[in-house]
Amino acid sequence: MKILDFVGERNLEESAGLEVEVLIADYQDVEGWPTAPDILTGDKNEEYVIASGAFTMKEGTKFHRFQGSLEKNSFVSNLVGPRGAKSPENTLTIQRNAANASLTGWIRANRNRELVVAFRFLGETLYSVIGWQNLWAEVDEGTIDVPGEISGEKMTMVTIRSIFHFPYRIDAIPLTPAVA
Repeated sequence: MKILDFVGERNLEESAGLEVEVLIADYQDVEGWPTAPDILTGDKNEEYVIASGAFTMKEGTKFHRFQGSLEKNSFVSNLVGPRGAKSPENTLTIQRNAANASLTGWIRANRNRELVVAFRFLGETLYSVIGWQNLWAEVDEGTIDVPGEISGEKMTMVTIRSIFHFPYRIDAIPLTPAVA
């Protein structure tokens, strides 16, 4: 791996925040994986995180949509571990301003499922993907909060965690069921 220059790129649309829609698939439904970036041959920094190719899904499966609330979804990636052995720990938080049977049922059905999750930063065209071949993402926490006062903000929050890779970037996610 080469050390490459990074000179601040001027982007006047560098707003914080994530799109409200998050795309989620069962890890076991992925039949073929995009090619992970090669850490040894990049000539540009972004080449270390942009995957090539596409996801291939098992017949009848796809990524599913999960819609959060505007200005509530968030993402954090922290380097953790001892000196010389650092790896990213990624945390995606999806928050919906609601508390209903559908959201509670989703948490119940997926709380221990192996996942692959895609999301986009505001203004980006590439999806960021957490959960990868042999390193799936998982629901780390699910919270339903209904305050006592009428002016309170009720919400359901799901936190998804993955380890080892920074999110890989990819241009397309399969949203229609795969056919044989």
